[in-house]
Amino acid sequence: MSIEYNKQIVREFLDHFRTSNPDGLIDAMTEDATWWVSGKPHLFSSAGTKTQAEAAAMFRNMFSAYTNGLDMTIINMVGEGDSVAAEAQSQATTKSGKLYENEYFFLFKIRDGKIAVVREYTDLMHVKETFG
Repeated sequence: MSIEYNKQIVREFLDHFRTSNPDGLIDAMTEDATWWVSGKPHLFSSAGTKTQAEAAAMFRNMFSAYTNGLDMTIINMVGEGDSVAAEAQSQATTKSGKLYENEYFFLFKIRDGKIAVVREYTDLMHVKETFG
């Protein structure tokens, strides 16, 4: 697969956040996919490594907290081989009326046209501030 093709896979994947589409996210991942979030798992429940099934539960829980999805804007993307790095910013309104805005750095590994590995670096303190 070409680097541009892999970047398109990432663009389409991140667009599923805007439309609150957990099934689209899961369908875009390999069955053995992992999602790792920086941070200490004993301090933040979303930190650490999640299986595809655990990521699906995380997505469904997350989307239930927003009024209209999570708008994920890609700031920059670079690719090499099967890897795509993406810098992004998000914005959403929670059902409790709070504004949620965060910044991310993602490293995606693509295999056979699907997301096989995600490494996410984000501000988990802001998540905790917003959602408790």
